[in-house]
Amino acid sequence: MSNASSGPLGPEDYRQMYRLMTMSRRFTERVLELYAEGRVPIGLHPSAGQEAVGVGVCYGLRPTDWVLPALRTMEAFWARGVTMLQNLNAMMGNSGSISKGKESFHHCGYPDLGILASSSIVGAQIPVAVGAALALRMNGTDDVMVCFFGDGAAARGDFHEGLNLAGVLKAPVVFVCENNLYFQTVPKSVGAAIDDIADRAKGYGMPGVIVDGQDVMAVYDATQDALARARSGEGPTLVECKTYRFMSHYPTVLKEDRDPEEIARWKKRDPITLLEGKAREMGYMEDEDALAITQAILRELEDSIVKAEATPPAGVDVAVANVYSEPVEEVGP
Repeated sequence: MSNASSGPLGPEDYRQMYRLMTMSRRFTERVLELYAEGRVPIGLHPSAGQEAVGVGVCYGLRPTDWVLPALRTMEAFWARGVTMLQNLNAMMGNSGSISKGKESFHHCGYPDLGILASSSIVGAQIPVAVGAALALRMNGTDDVMVCFFGDGAAARGDFHEGLNLAGVLKAPVVFVCENNLYFQTVPKSVGAAIDDIADRAKGYGMPGVIVDGQDVMAVYDATQDALARARSGEGPTLVECKTYRFMSHYPTVLKEDRDPEEIARWKKRDPITLLEGKAREMGYMEDEDALAITQAILRELEDSIVKAEATPPAGVDVAVANVYSEPVEEVGP
């Protein structure tokens, strides 16, 4: 699990963030190739362009903090310590998956890594995160729950109910809105009458912070402030990260009505390129560093693909395991 060292971030932190973001981009690109070849049964919701959000938020968390990722928050899994092999096993639904094929990777939970299993219902994770945050406080800790969701989820009742409850009870939760400007395939303006989701925070008695979601360090700093507030008992914060996805909503969505100039403009602010440039300016990275990191990722990725494809599917006998509180044999007809 990647965690920031105490004090200001140094060269190793920059390189680790770069590794996590690059790993996510390369994994996404390769898995989409595998999907097109019919080698994985499902695609993924590409997070290319949004890598700075999940990494910037999760990098400085404690091992005892918890996260609830959204559909497109692949980086939260990497930053908390999930491996490419684990994610591939989950995508393929094989016996190596932590859920034994019951869920794909973005719905899987990894309790040992502080990742709570998510719901396939958009926005449903928000009130769940509030309950988890209250449980952390009831256990006498100052640990924090971090909940990710998109701008589309902010138009659902789950958002309003969850934030209201969190504000009333001062729950130790950080709400992270990955605002990529689109409700799936349509502009955010179709479903939201305001430009900034963070404006809604005031109505629930919490700060609303807007941050450049392409700048991983800006995301990190804003999150650290929100975490400190939650740990001290001051309650929740809504952090809105302005970002953009470079790829389509899902691989089966072949065409989207997006302005090519808009896409090109955002790609000029690729979060990985921005981080690399900043690291080079500070003398934290050289050509050989970036090359070595990328080559190591690609080797691990191809090795993981071989291992995942060689792992047998989950057996029928595990289909109902962990579904009921009692063993299914004891439940009866």
